[in-house]
Amino acid sequence: MDKTRGGKYGRFLGNLINITIDLAIPSSEREDYRLSLISEIRSYSFEPRKRGAPKSSGCVWELIDINELDISNPEIFGKTIKEGIHLMYQKQTQKRVLDSLLNELSQPK
Repeated sequence: MDKTRGGKYGRFLGNLINITIDLAIPSSEREDYRLSLISEIRSYSFEPRKRGAPKSSGCVWELIDINELDISNPEIFGKTIKEGIHLMYQKQTQKRVLDSLLNELSQPK
């Protein structure tokens, strides 16, 4: 899965997220948290928006109404992760990162 630069980055990002979950979320809540986080990340939109075109569902500002990072909230954490992926210029790289990330997060713990 990580034969590309984006794939490797996605795997490393998944490892970092797993470490964060293990440190910040009580063990009794981790599985539900992980499922909610994966669900939020899967809602990522790959719809392109051409330069100069009006905003569409592909133009998502994930953090527009969020003022503070709250690791205990999987929706906010997921939106923060998605915002980082949105900032990548190439859709193919975004897809590789997202696929590798989701693969890493979906591994049994």
